[in-house]
Amino acid sequence: MRYRLMLVAVMLVSVSTLNAAEKLKGVYSGSGGFTSEAHRVLMVEFGEDGTAILQQTWTGKDPQIWHARWVKDGKQVRITFDPVKDQPAIDPLLCEMKHGTLTPTAWDSKAMGLLGPPPLTPFGGKNVQQHSVATCQSLNSGNPSNNCVTWDSRK
Repeated sequence: MRYRLMLVAVMLVSVSTLNAAEKLKGVYSGSGGFTSEAHRVLMVEFGEDGTAILQQTWTGKDPQIWHARWVKDGKQVRITFDPVKDQPAIDPLLCEMKHGTLTPTAWDSKAMGLLGPPPLTPFGGKNVQQHSVATCQSLNSGNPSNNCVTWDSRK
């Protein structure tokens, strides 16, 4: 009897530890800037297959859109940008997951600004990862919980 109780206790602790690991949601966003001229919004969508699309929009400028690959190792998320022909490589974006928020810890200052991207919080509502975001051309900024914009949907 004592053995069974101990076994049940160990199993409960193991299950609660597994559930404590934070799962990456589908869409994250953040915004910030010291002035209205330096304000920007960054949105990231993660695909189950390790693909990602990032869309950064500075006030008064066209959006910057990057395709990338991501991996999560414990609380760290590493986003590696896909190479673009005739463009300089972008250093990976490293984020730490803290209480559901992705907090950038390292970034390419030329692409993401000297102060770096803002903390990224999960978008509300049903926010699950799509299988892949490889065919996305931009994010649906009106409602990020909907699918991204693909070439076919721009017709």
